[in-house]
Amino acid sequence: MVAEGSPTDLPLPAPEAPESTGRAPARDPRLALAVKIGSGVLLAAITLFVIGLLAVTVGPRFLPYQALVVRSGSMSPNIPTGSIVFYRSVPADKVKVGDVIVFNEPGQTNKRVTHRVYRIDTSATGRYFVTKGDANGTPDDWRIPAVGSGWLAVFHVPVAGYVLYDLQSTTARLLLLLIPALLLGVITLYEIWHDRGRRDGVSA
Repeated sequence: MVAEGSPTDLPLPAPEAPESTGRAPARDPRLALAVKIGSGVLLAAITLFVIGLLAVTVGPRFLPYQALVVRSGSMSPNIPTGSIVFYRSVPADKVKVGDVIVFNEPGQTNKRVTHRVYRIDTSATGRYFVTKGDANGTPDDWRIPAVGSGWLAVFHVPVAGYVLYDLQSTTARLLLLLIPALLLGVITLYEIWHDRGRRDGVSA
């Protein structure tokens, strides 16, 4: 029997509601850093790719240089197959032995060759270049007239030519559009989710 007025008859205090701090749920700093780095890398990669593509396809139409893809191994290992070589225009009398030039293969108007100047000789018709591929054991059979102006190799970008070649396929072009779009979509959804969680935390 419980006596009247015992502590068990006293009203118990109602549980207090947790005080809102006005802060959003804690964000994993490692995940935030990974998203930030991923966004930066993706943006940089897309930017570099677009610049490179424009430099190869559009630039030569308006600026005094050429860009061609090396499709054979005759200049390996210095200029490996699949490289994109950039050339500038120079007068023929400025070309010297050891320079790498590009020219139309004699008798093949649609075939261009990038070889090194092996020797410069003179005949009854004037000066001419004897060329040779770095990977070839002997000089080329043809003789290139050293007249007017031509294209001198300045630098090359290895492997990039393979990418440019593959982009000619419809599937590659489609993937080029879809992959960056999907990655950007994932990053955007994550940022929206995080911003919504932060607003909900502030309004609670």
